Amino acid sequence: MTPLSHTVCLPNRRRRGRAAAVAALVGSALAMAACGGSSVPAAPSSPAAATTVLVKPPDLPLRGCDYVVNGVVPAGATGGTPPPFTLSGPDRAAVTALAHIGSRGGTALVSGYTLPSGVELYAGPDAGATPVATIPTAHSVFVADPVLWTTSSGAHWLASFMACGGRGLYWIDVAQIGKVNADVGRQVIQSIATLKAAAPYPGSGKASSLPITITHGLQFAWVDPAVKFAIGRGQYLGF
Repeated sequence: MTPLSHTVCLPNRRRRGRAAAVAALVGSALAMAACGGSSVPAAPSSPAAATTVLVKPPDLPLRGCDYVVNGVVPAGATGGTPPPFTLSGPDRAAVTALAHIGSRGGTALVSGYTLPSGVELYAGPDAGATPVATIPTAHSVFVADPVLWTTSSGAHWLASFMACGGRGLYWIDVAQIGKVNADVGRQVIQSIATLKAAAPYPGSGKASSLPITITHGLQFAWVDPAVKFAIGRGQYLGF
């Protein structure tokens, strides 16, 4: 799935938000949407499933650690660098969440965020688990069109792959963003509420939450085929 100009504008906004160190670039969104999807194996009984493949990164080429769009890295969209961490696969909480998305559908955001140093990255949506990494000082992570997952307790998580960061899906606890930066945490939480009421993209031409599924090829896909942006694109940034 090849993203369009949306991929170009988000990293540009990312750079303009650098002064805030943690700018939420657009909104966040809804909990889960019930929609059809391909079958996905149920969660295993083991406490972790690092080698389990339930979803794969988008088919989007890289040049270094930057995404290539229509054969080029868009002007102003460079900045990706190899992260000092890697993730091969999901933990048990992620297996459960992905199985649910595959069988009942889920939600992703036509949106993007720059996450600051100090934000913890997990292998699944479980705040009680040990983080697989913490974004180091003087660095950030940019996520575009991330998955939005809501736990049974109502906690929101964002999930995205990471260019040069392995083939695993990284999970971010929205509440933990606020512990690192209270202003940005409030922005993200408020944007989720805003996008719950937003008219759906692409008809509105504005950011919104949209239903997704997991294909038989084990990739995230928008239920609306008119949306072409690759879901869950993340980059580790040297600023």
